[in-house]
Amino acid sequence: MLKIILPSIMLLPLTWLSNNKNMWVNVTSYSFMISFLSVMILWQNDMNILNFSLLFSTDSLSSPLIILTTWLLPLMLLASQNHMKKESEQNKKIYVSMLVLLQILLIMTFSANELIMFYILFEATLIPTLIIITRWGNQTERLNAGLYFLFYTLIGSIPLLIALIYIQNHMGTLNFLLFPLTFSPLDQTWSNNILWLACMMA
Repeated sequence: MLKIILPSIMLLPLTWLSNNKNMWVNVTSYSFMISFLSVMILWQNDMNILNFSLLFSTDSLSSPLIILTTWLLPLMLLASQNHMKKESEQNKKIYVSMLVLLQILLIMTFSANELIMFYILFEATLIPTLIIITRWGNQTERLNAGLYFLFYTLIGSIPLLIALIYIQNHMGTLNFLLFPLTFSPLDQTWSNNILWLACMMA
């Protein structure tokens, strides 16, 4: 995953070090290059996941989500240039930085092997999203929309957090790669249905 995460991180200094006239062109073209690079993770040698580390890897489910994430950034940049025309140069760079940060967090979220890492990274995506909604939202009620978005998402994810803590206590790990090695699998009881419901609700 480093071949996608590291170029995405490099978008941040590119945004702030580009001169004002070429900033949109530089960031958009570089993000398109990352998008084309990410398509390569679709073609894997076998059905096994690309195991880069114990924390991050891709499989047939996460690869399309990562590719979609990398393609959304250049499209968002193209769509928002006209909307941001009247903003100051610093506000434009902050806006692009928030979009880049959102992409980095989403890539790490979709490639996380550890379930608690997935939870933390997904909740971390709320911060740049909230800033984008409340600062650059189109409607006058954008502050209320941002607050509703934040609280509904946090409240909706609490059952998932409780389910993850229960699984951690019962199995001793939340890592997908270590699940087959655990000696205490979850019992086939009614509590499994509640765990499934808590994960699906989130």
